[in-house]
Amino acid sequence: MPTRTRIFKGLTLVFWICMSVGVLALLVAAIETRNGKSCQAVKIELAASAPSGFIGKQDIHGILEKVAGRMVGKPLPDFDLRRMEDSLERQPWIRDAELYFDNKRVLQVRVTAKEPIARVFTMGGNSFYLDTALSRLPLSDKFTPRLPVFTGYPSGRVKPSKADSALLGQIRDIGLYLAADSFWMAQVDQIDISAQGQFTMVPKVGEHTILFGDGNDVRRKFRKLRAFYDQVMSRTGWNRYAAVNVGFRGQVVATRKDAAEIRSDTTLASRQVKLMIRNLREEALKDTMHTKAVTTTRIKEQL
Repeated sequence: MPTRTRIFKGLTLVFWICMSVGVLALLVAAIETRNGKSCQAVKIELAASAPSGFIGKQDIHGILEKVAGRMVGKPLPDFDLRRMEDSLERQPWIRDAELYFDNKRVLQVRVTAKEPIARVFTMGGNSFYLDTALSRLPLSDKFTPRLPVFTGYPSGRVKPSKADSALLGQIRDIGLYLAADSFWMAQVDQIDISAQGQFTMVPKVGEHTILFGDGNDVRRKFRKLRAFYDQVMSRTGWNRYAAVNVGFRGQVVATRKDAAEIRSDTTLASRQVKLMIRNLREEALKDTMHTKAVTTTRIKEQL
């Protein structure tokens, strides 16, 4: 091997050795510098959709202090961030937590809270909230949200079966639709579940019941029902029918009351619709604690 080549390789080796030693020295110095510094502040951020009535920043701070003690002024190496994250994610109202220190030594705490979309009562008399991921959430003595109410849920098992999960999925779909439509949120008082998994809705206005069938095709069924309200019940009155069945595909089947019980008053029906819409608007202004922003939509599709 020529002398020049050996010299070049030797210099290259020396260069990389020096670079490695330098990087290692910088890394050690950075670690020592970091170890000599402490936490300057704690910043807690809740996801925009978090139900802050159930879990707040003070609650999160308190949970962290139970694990880490007083955090401001504490040396950075003394923090066990993984353990702190785990302590937050074990809370029933928290879905995800992420903790890290930024370059200003501020502990950043980012929390995503679970979002309830329905309150469910079991046949055994128990009650729980259901979130979008089909998790059962406990009740809270701090906050009671305005949510669709379902009664008659057949299972009290903590770990749902396959059939339970399917029914909970249908409850979620109906609850989400109601929460997103202010008219139906104002009109539907509660939803009863039969042993066969059929839904019967009890309206706030009118003496009829709404036979919804199962929880499939939710949007289509509500559109048919709204069309029936607009085209038929607004003219005949709210008390002419005992039941309105939207469970059949392509049609609405309405069962009339006995003729002696019919009290059809179209003027009263019109006033009731206007009053319901006005009350709904007032509720929307007052309900500042409502956990989900609702939109005012009118469904105008024909049967």
